[in-house]
Amino acid sequence: MKTAIIVLVSCVFFYFLVIRLLFPLIMSFMGKIYLRKKLFHSGNMQKTEILEKFHEITENKYNDKQAIDYFMKEKGLQFLLVTPNAPLILKYYLSNSTKVNLTFFEKVKFHEFVIKYKH
Repeated sequence: MKTAIIVLVSCVFFYFLVIRLLFPLIMSFMGKIYLRKKLFHSGNMQKTEILEKFHEITENKYNDKQAIDYFMKEKGLQFLLVTPNAPLILKYYLSNSTKVNLTFFEKVKFHEFVIKYKH
């Protein structure tokens, strides 16, 4: 009886650890890598341009990591609409919310930039 309880508790712990904690982190990380490969062909030159525009619009309220994450999710949603068979990792990454909250006018200015941006 003790062994069965230990096995059951171990299975529940394993389920919680893997399915609830590690799986979402791995899927989100893989989605971010996939999207970076699709969006940033030139590397740092494109990122610098995006960061400059984002910081200009938001007046340096957010750090670079948050700015790139926000841009990738906005551009990733456009990419998702255009690509009919987008991978599951991309869909999972885009389903997570960002920590950036822009005002209406900041959103409008940034969306104008995102729409014109060619990757």
